[in-house]
Amino acid sequence: MRFAPNDDQAMVLDMVARFLAARTDPATMAAGPMPAQDWSALGELGLFGFLLPEAAGGMGGAPQDVMLVAEAFGRSLAITPLAEGVVICGHLLGAAASSSRGDQLLAGIAQGTLTLAFARGGMISDKGLTGHLGLVRDGMAAEAFLVAAEDGGVALLAADDPRLHRRPVRLVDGSLAADLRCDAAGAALLEVPEGQVAAALALGQLAIVAEMVGAMATLLDLTVDYVKQRRQFGQAIASFQVIQHRCARLYVMLEQARSMMLRAALAPEGERQASVAAARAYAGEAALRLAEEAVQFHGGMGVTDELAVGRGLRRVLLLSRLFGGPCAARAELAA
Repeated sequence: MRFAPNDDQAMVLDMVARFLAARTDPATMAAGPMPAQDWSALGELGLFGFLLPEAAGGMGGAPQDVMLVAEAFGRSLAITPLAEGVVICGHLLGAAASSSRGDQLLAGIAQGTLTLAFARGGMISDKGLTGHLGLVRDGMAAEAFLVAAEDGGVALLAADDPRLHRRPVRLVDGSLAADLRCDAAGAALLEVPEGQVAAALALGQLAIVAEMVGAMATLLDLTVDYVKQRRQFGQAIASFQVIQHRCARLYVMLEQARSMMLRAALAPEGERQASVAAARAYAGEAALRLAEEAVQFHGGMGVTDELAVGRGLRRVLLLSRLFGGPCAARAELAA
């Protein structure tokens, strides 16, 4: 079993790391969604094509590819539509029967010029899609929605449909979601093979796990740097044994989460969904615990927007609750 990135993955990972490092630092991490010009620049560099399957006109989109890129995004605490807008929507469109509209959307995703949002809920009938779809990340910026309906169908919905109602909702990390409701909105049904929705969801959830692992690594690094500098009783608090033990426990949590992530990414296709659910169950709680500890180490300033750990906590809080969070993941494993 290969754990190290291959040559192509290493090249893409280096490109992403350098791109993000040039545009973010502790003062700007998680301060807001990634600017549109940066997102389109990543598309021009071919990153999103790297995350799409060959059926979608991409260059692979294997679980390991998704994991590596998402972890790099998580390290910079980047707020992007990566998991849903690129991974889930891209793989669903790639699995669907080819159409001019689908090909156009895939080209927009690959180029970073189009934002798609993924939603679940509603019922599809001859009159269209009807129902309350709940909060949809990036729903206010989306030009179209891919909806996995309650009856098992997958529909493509234009954002400018007059029977689609969007209400903006500010999320805890500062990003803007949409509370989405459809009243017989016009929807184009996609011919998606059985099992592909679950497979695309597993890949998107793997990306979320990887983002949490990347965020954990950054928050731990910031915390270790801080305790080396913070002085109390005439010496750095990093010299106190209790601080060392607490930092060691956080490191163990990070490495356990990374191990679960690797196991999910390298799992055989038939075992991937269960492995991703197990990773979500552990990483969701571990990432939130580590982020809370990082804030506590920094004291009162840690909860403010002045420090990256405060913004990072809010980012992790959101990521850890997506798709039902650890509780939903454990329910999937128990089913």
